[in-house]
Amino acid sequence: MSSSIRSIEDAADHIIDTLKHFLQVDTILITTIDNNGSRIIRAFNRHDDGRTIISQLPLLQSYCNLVLMQDCSILNITNTLDDPRTASLPITQHLGAQSLVGIAVRTADQSAVGTLCALNKEPIHLDERQLGFLQSMAAFFGYILDLENESVTDSLTGLYNRRYLSQLDHTGSDKQFSVMFIDINNFKEVNDSFGHDFGDLLLLQIAKRLKQDVRRTDILIRYGGDEFIICFQHLVDNQDFDFVTNKIKKSIDEPFTIDGHIIHISASIGISSTHGAANSLKELISNADLAMYDNKQNEKNVEKI
Repeated sequence: MSSSIRSIEDAADHIIDTLKHFLQVDTILITTIDNNGSRIIRAFNRHDDGRTIISQLPLLQSYCNLVLMQDCSILNITNTLDDPRTASLPITQHLGAQSLVGIAVRTADQSAVGTLCALNKEPIHLDERQLGFLQSMAAFFGYILDLENESVTDSLTGLYNRRYLSQLDHTGSDKQFSVMFIDINNFKEVNDSFGHDFGDLLLLQIAKRLKQDVRRTDILIRYGGDEFIICFQHLVDNQDFDFVTNKIKKSIDEPFTIDGHIIHISASIGISSTHGAANSLKELISNADLAMYDNKQNEKNVEKI
């Protein structure tokens, strides 16, 4: 295996490769938390060719989720059939008695961002050295996730940035997105009148409102300057498009109060969608940008009448 770490998945591969030699357990699971919740990104089973454990991942996820729900630093269940937290889970009924050890992966601000979990037919007994090593691996993975988060997050608003969008375009080809391109009107005038620091405060408030207007599964991105993109899944009906567009327009139209000043702005919006076609995310963004520009010009023409 290559010694370089270029992604979260690479880091997870290194951790599993290390833990499988250090901990003599049957199964090791590594999860991360994203917009869609917790998901297993890497799994290892000592007695499996890889196919069986892949089919079990949706069920095994329940063990990882249990780790995230605990207040203690480490979850240690010696027999999943005897423990009330796990006895009734479908995966327990499927696998039978297992010993489970799990630890939450946390970032520098102590936010839970994933888990490391180990399963074994026989009870897992960790001495202080092994427990310390497992905690070190969790801290290492938390640090990697911190770095990854910083690289794909806009430093001002905390929204995703264009690098994340590039990753989504590269890895999300199996998803069908609808894309909304949002341009803030009159933002340049605000910057010219009050300065860039004031403009940054306005952008923060805009980002806050947009977060409130979208669903948990929607992906909100600061594309650059005063431009934002929202990637929607399962939004293909024109009636849905109109509802979301009107909701966001109305939200941005509401006055902003910054340092005692009342600011009025508006948004021009364009939407592009694929109905099962092979459009790339990049093409959808370009089409949504063009649609936004056309709408902006039409809005200007209406204002002149």
